[in-house]
Amino acid sequence: MQTTATRTAKREPGEHARARAIIRFNGLLFHSLAAASFLEAAVPLHVNRLIPVFSAHPDVLVWFEQVWWPQRAGHGRRLREYVEATWPEFGWNAAYEEFCQNYRGRAGTGSGRGGVALEALGLCVAAVQAAVFYRALATSADELSLRGLARQAAADHAAFFDYFRAIFERCKRRERVGLAQSWRTLAAACRCARDSDVRIAFEPLEGNWNGPRTVPDLAYGEFVHRMAQTIQRNAGTGRIERLLFRPWLTLERPAPAPSPALFTRAGRQLPFAMQPG
Repeated sequence: MQTTATRTAKREPGEHARARAIIRFNGLLFHSLAAASFLEAAVPLHVNRLIPVFSAHPDVLVWFEQVWWPQRAGHGRRLREYVEATWPEFGWNAAYEEFCQNYRGRAGTGSGRGGVALEALGLCVAAVQAAVFYRALATSADELSLRGLARQAAADHAAFFDYFRAIFERCKRRERVGLAQSWRTLAAACRCARDSDVRIAFEPLEGNWNGPRTVPDLAYGEFVHRMAQTIQRNAGTGRIERLLFRPWLTLERPAPAPSPALFTRAGRQLPFAMQPG
């Protein structure tokens, strides 16, 4: 038994090193992880924007400060550490500064969604998309440590979704939010993530290298296409999740509005739900 344990201990570091060496040349994984690390680390910008929106809900502000902020910041830190350990030639600090300069105006302005309920609904979309991305990564990653990191991030973003959905349900009747208005908010949030947030995080990844690049150049359109394929293969998305990801699959056309039956059962409007992780 001791001999078997010794052989296993020797084999695991070698397998880890081989997996990390393969990942170093994976352009899609580099761009995905680096962009995700920027968006997670930028949580203070999101909180500063959301404080005026939720000012009448002190319980939500406390949750932002004690749960959402530290958990997302933790994911950003772990992703950054992974990126810097795997691609030490990449200048994360300089790239993040460039990202923040471009993203601060986007994250620091008012939401324009017209109320607490619709703002919470937009945050639901962001949480769904993040959870699905991490779920696909947890399934497809070659390295065990990366799978664990992604699995925990997927679980946390799924919990964020549940919280924001509860806020939406609590406020939608008081603010008289209907199905058509909800769908417009959902569609706009989906397109915004694809055309603004992720694109801004993607742009600094090409020019901030302090040594030879180990990953090939990747145009943003190709990145979106390949990322969507990875999610389709590995995330196990449900019906509503596939609907929310449709803008990522068809760049030229907006996602069509869903049938009202998709959101109703026995005459009652239902919140969309995530697939279990």
